[in-house]
Amino acid sequence: MAFKEIVWSELAKIEFANILDFYLQRNGNANYSLKLLNEVEELMLTLGQNELIGRLTSNKFTRTIPMKYYAVFYEINESRIEIVSFWDNRQNPDKRKVK
Repeated sequence: MAFKEIVWSELAKIEFANILDFYLQRNGNANYSLKLLNEVEELMLTLGQNELIGRLTSNKFTRTIPMKYYAVFYEINESRIEIVSFWDNRQNPDKRKVK
């Protein structure tokens, strides 16, 4: 399977940035944020090579990949993969915005 371009929706970018910023502020250093960023970068490389690694959600076109405390939601089209949400599973699920 060929490598597909991965793009992040504005919502996913904001969610991920907020998580990174939260841990930067909470911990007083960037160690955890950098660790999480590296894990996400590795996951994106894997996802770009194997787009079907996530399980289908109830809507049958969004897929999700669990990452310890987080869930990455994405959708596939012919030419690219779009990350639609980067969710901290410790939050109230009613707060999650879906498109």
